[in-house]
Amino acid sequence: MTEHWIAIVNPKSGSAGDDFCGAIQAALEARGVSHEIRATTAERGGDVLAREAIDAGATNIIACGGDGTVMACVNGLGQIGGGADTRATLGIVPGGTANLLATALEIPRGDIEAAIETIISGHDTVIDLGRCGENLFALGVGLGLTERLVSKASAKEKKVIGKWAYVRAMLTELGTRPTSFELMLDGRAVREHGVALVVANAGEIGGKLNFAPDAQMDDGVLDVCVLRRFHFRDAVRMLWKTLFADIREDRAVEFYTAESIEITTDPPLNLQIDGEEVDQQTPLGIKICPKALKIRVPQSG
Repeated sequence: MTEHWIAIVNPKSGSAGDDFCGAIQAALEARGVSHEIRATTAERGGDVLAREAIDAGATNIIACGGDGTVMACVNGLGQIGGGADTRATLGIVPGGTANLLATALEIPRGDIEAAIETIISGHDTVIDLGRCGENLFALGVGLGLTERLVSKASAKEKKVIGKWAYVRAMLTELGTRPTSFELMLDGRAVREHGVALVVANAGEIGGKLNFAPDAQMDDGVLDVCVLRRFHFRDAVRMLWKTLFADIREDRAVEFYTAESIEITTDPPLNLQIDGEEVDQQTPLGIKICPKALKIRVPQSG
């Protein structure tokens, strides 16, 4: 059966090139793929376009752009729900700076042709999503240092120096003071102190950097990672352990798992969701939504 794809394109994605939309259309046409191109605008983002497409009967959506566009489409599809029998498959053509979800799923980045080939010849997998308030997420929620890495890396910097914008932001956070976290993990009270807290559905943040090594996108639980301090020696040690050893053995990090999580902090903290700033603060509640999204990934092997 011939698949018809609705490509939701952010024409202004940071690293996508001058004619991102045209390149995607050319790649689809060259392969004879039945498709429509729908460009996002400030008023009509990926979530709106994805929901409209599904309501009109579409069963295949391509999110084309950076992390913001991809996660908007994830929310547009995931809010509909349906689990393993969900009505739509999501494909991704990465076009941003970090491309976090594409990296976690090993979808080709920086190569539109290869990403389109994955959509044509890949296979579908079903992943969990997390819910934080009205927002769904595929990767995770970050508070403290992990939120500020996102908020301090400006769009202008990311366009000029790419991922180095996050490195610069990280260096400004060395020696930051810890926060008190009051947690309820499946009803169990836990108190922690740290400079950052991450609720992870997936562990990888790029390449071999796996900050939550036990996190899996289909295991039905969320992993909670607390970074207790962040000095220069901690950064160097944890980077080495993340790449070559076992970050779970590091004395500055603590891990938990839960299906339902409540977080309270004093003072309230901002947060980022899947690498994007959101207008939300603690206290907050987070829960796992098992088997919530069907997504097209490369064939293994």
